Amino acid sequence: MKLKQTGRFQQKMFNKLFLTSSITIIVTVIILIVTITNYYSEIIIQKEVNVNTRTIERVEDYFSAKDSDVNKAIRDIYVQGDLIDDISFALHNGYGKYLEYRLNRFTEDHSYFPSNLDTYFNGFFSQDSDINAISLRSLDSHSVEYLLINNYLRWNESMKNAEVTENKPEANLRSAGLPKGRRLKDTITKKVVINNPVTLEKIGEISIFYSTEHLDKMVQKEEGAPASFFLLDAEGKTIYSHNEGVPSAIIQQFKQETNETKLSYKSKKFYINTVANKGDYTFVSVITNEGWQKLSIVRGTMWVVIILLIVAAILMSYTFMQNYSRRINKIVSTIRQVEKGNLAARIPASDEEDELAKIAFNINSMLDELNNYIAQFYLLNLKQQQAELKALQAQINPHFLFNTLEAIRMVAMLEGSKTSSKMTFHLSKLFRYSLESKDIVPLYTEIEYVKQYLTLMQFKHPDKLEVQFHLAEEVEQTPVQKLILQPIIENYFVHGFKKDRTDNLLTISGVKLGEKIEIRIDDNGKGMSEEKLSQIVHHINCEEGDEMKSIGLRNIHQRLKLKYGDQYGLSVKSSPAVGTTVILTIPVQGIYHV
Repeated sequence: MKLKQTGRFQQKMFNKLFLTSSITIIVTVIILIVTITNYYSEIIIQKEVNVNTRTIERVEDYFSAKDSDVNKAIRDIYVQGDLIDDISFALHNGYGKYLEYRLNRFTEDHSYFPSNLDTYFNGFFSQDSDINAISLRSLDSHSVEYLLINNYLRWNESMKNAEVTENKPEANLRSAGLPKGRRLKDTITKKVVINNPVTLEKIGEISIFYSTEHLDKMVQKEEGAPASFFLLDAEGKTIYSHNEGVPSAIIQQFKQETNETKLSYKSKKFYINTVANKGDYTFVSVITNEGWQKLSIVRGTMWVVIILLIVAAILMSYTFMQNYSRRINKIVSTIRQVEKGNLAARIPASDEEDELAKIAFNINSMLDELNNYIAQFYLLNLKQQQAELKALQAQINPHFLFNTLEAIRMVAMLEGSKTSSKMTFHLSKLFRYSLESKDIVPLYTEIEYVKQYLTLMQFKHPDKLEVQFHLAEEVEQTPVQKLILQPIIENYFVHGFKKDRTDNLLTISGVKLGEKIEIRIDDNGKGMSEEKLSQIVHHINCEEGDEMKSIGLRNIHQRLKLKYGDQYGLSVKSSPAVGTTVILTIPVQGIYHV
């Protein structure tokens, strides 16, 4: 019941976490996108306004250059006395009399190059490709006007559909005159008054007709929000316009002052940038609300992208939560199986390297250790029970046995059999050692027990066995399990000892090798074949099987493994007719204390 409640709580926890993260993502992203959109909108608007400002500055520089050229030309007229005289004569007397006047002047002039109104205007103003024509008109007599055309094609185009308020004059320099009040198409007119240098009386007016072709290219925009451009004269009249949907009511509200402002008209906003007091002109640029379609597209695109990102983020969060929830459910399911007694249950391995993977690995490792501990504890108890049973079987009235052996030894001594007496004495000591309750003894004590057994064997086989002991001092006090050497030596006498030879040699040595102690029993006996050796090694390492009739090599090997671990135990090497070597390895454990 508790587990079910925990599972429900866990699911609620993940649902709460998922809901919290989703709300956090949505709110954070919306706030971020609104902030970025507003900021980006202001940047776009300011960018477009700055672009228009730079356009106005270029137009301003353009007209400043034109004014500079015109002012230079007018100054030259006054500097050249003959030229101002020609202009004054032509404006007062008409074109016919001016031709006679120029012929008379030409005959008296010693120069080979003619100097008159035609050559001067041609030489000075023809260098400007934006000029369509130049007009010189008398202020006293409106019928006197002289017209010099630089670009016939553009001039004829500007004359089409032009508004006419007066009749044409009678004479000019090259073609029909231009009436006063005529408004030309795609043309900006620059007018300069000519004064008599002596009387300062106004005698005429020079009109310079500029084509708007170059100006159109300057104010047109290929990118960004469409902008309208207007050029106002000193009286506030519009002399040039590049209109992109600006109502006439807004145009009438333009003020001849430098400023940036916003106007609203019929629910539409207009961003107006005005530069005034620049000569005779006021430059105005206007951006309408419809010009921000790019901004609207950007906003819409950003919202679409951000909605997709939000959905993707929520789906990713949901996937991660589901993955973690599924993995935690697997962990809980495995723990439930362990609670029911299934110690073989394991958490499935995961390719991910995170905290849950570490938890799963540690739980699996804990279960492995638990199984190993249970197996070792069970086997150890089983071995202990078997040892206790054998000990009980072996302890058949030991005091009676000791007393009987002592009586036999005394009788042998009285009868003069010293050898039998000594053998009985050593056998009695062996029995006493084997029946002691101690399981762990120092190595030198175990060696003493082995010496007692070897003495008996030497009595049995006189002058046929030599025994050598090589024990390092540092290993003599090492604690070892009792009765781990005698069974090995007993096997030697049963299987390896050569009764027909007198050079049998048995060597027992002990040395410290790093963190291990190695005890070797070497003999020069019969040895064994590889097949026989393989069978013995398999028998030694096999934990299950029939028990041997006596305590053998497998018993010693299993006791060492159970006591010290799998890396310790017993190993056997042998060669036929050469001998056998048995090696015991145990860990360094310090000095034995009684």
